[in-house]
Amino acid sequence: ICLIALAALICSQAVLAKPLDEPAPAESQLVVEEQPTAGATAAPLDASSVPEQCHQPKETGRCFALFYRFAYNLDTHACEEFVYGGCAGNSNNFESKEQCEQLCLGKAAPVAATASSTEQSTELTTEQIVVE
Repeated sequence: ICLIALAALICSQAVLAKPLDEPAPAESQLVVEEQPTAGATAAPLDASSVPEQCHQPKETGRCFALFYRFAYNLDTHACEEFVYGGCAGNSNNFESKEQCEQLCLGKAAPVAATASSTEQSTELTTEQIVVE
């Protein structure tokens, strides 16, 4: 848990923010609880194979909105959630984990599943039923 003054938003991996019961009179404060990043880390990549955009650090920006975004972490080789304030920041800022992984890890976009021939309708008509 970390304490944040609205004038200096410094927690970058926050996922849950709530007001303190008794905020300091001089400025509003938030308690931000950090949750672990889900999923296993990817196999290490050669840094030169990662696009330059993904080399940038997570950057909250200087505004105070709470947009949940994803940024690539060169140390863990994974896309991690962080809070984006809504302005400034950098281009290592993705709206979804999938977008981050597509660009920074080279993962293919998920393909919509289609029904295979074994999953298609098994409804029989009277002409298809043979009685011996």
